[in-house]
Amino acid sequence: MERTLTMDCEDAINYVEENVEVYDVLELSYHRIFTPGEVLSIDTDDRKGKKSFRVMIQVAGDLVSQSVEVDLEEVKDDLVEIKHIPKNGEEATIITIERCETEVE
Repeated sequence: MERTLTMDCEDAINYVEENVEVYDVLELSYHRIFTPGEVLSIDTDDRKGKKSFRVMIQVAGDLVSQSVEVDLEEVKDDLVEIKHIPKNGEEATIITIERCETEVE
């Protein structure tokens, strides 16, 4: 069973920050990229004075087995969908992202 939510990019990042834990499965769709895999680490430290929310994912695949770090703050305007599958077997959550534009600096 899966539950489906719709929210803007800020709320989606907040959801990930509050609900996703190491070893959960996270599937990120942003821009034209699909990144499915197991969460290895979550880092919320500021980077160069800017807000940052980085997730390290062990990409699931038959041919490729690598880790990728995605800064959700950097790609938030391109986020399309996030699927969260908790490691403890709880219900999966699919988040559809509404368009979210930030001010250009």
